[in-house]
Amino acid sequence: MSSNNVVNERRQYYRIDDSAIFSYQIIKKGRDEDDKLKADKKVSAAFEMIELFSQMNQQMSVALGRINENSADIATYLKGLDKKVELLAQMYLFKENESNLEPHRQINLGAGGLAFGSDEKLKQGTLIAMDMILSTDLLCLHLTDRVIQISNDKDGDFPYRISVGFTDILESAIDQIIKHIMRLQSEQLRAKREY
Repeated sequence: MSSNNVVNERRQYYRIDDSAIFSYQIIKKGRDEDDKLKADKKVSAAFEMIELFSQMNQQMSVALGRINENSADIATYLKGLDKKVELLAQMYLFKENESNLEPHRQINLGAGGLAFGSDEKLKQGTLIAMDMILSTDLLCLHLTDRVIQISNDKDGDFPYRISVGFTDILESAIDQIIKHIMRLQSEQLRAKREY
């Protein structure tokens, strides 16, 4: 089996319903690479701050694991403080007037792409630039997506359901998405067992 087939299988296997904070903008055709990456959009200061928090969390997670081995109470306390800081960051995000990120929206997330409800009927093949925050992990992602499917969504909050595939995504970003999905799946399994 080729490595591309393994990656595609892996991307299809990891999929979950979730919520995210995101915004997107259509990438206009005929632009050069620099313009494509910028996509005429500015990243808000709040998004940059949350992205920095996310990077710090990743760096501190190893130390927190060692603390947890020695003292579960201290680790629990530190996790609680971390959640407070994350809540403050989210409050700042929504109070910032220049932020073009939308509040929590339901998505179906996989390692190869995502689906979301939209008021806008995008055309198949359209490229979009997306800034997304997976709020439970404060995972910030700058993505370029290609619309692969559009369907009517009569039961949802939006008239259309847009499915996009990630393009030009780093393997490290795919790994972060997979870790996020696996954590949510294990939480769901644990909740089912406890229920």
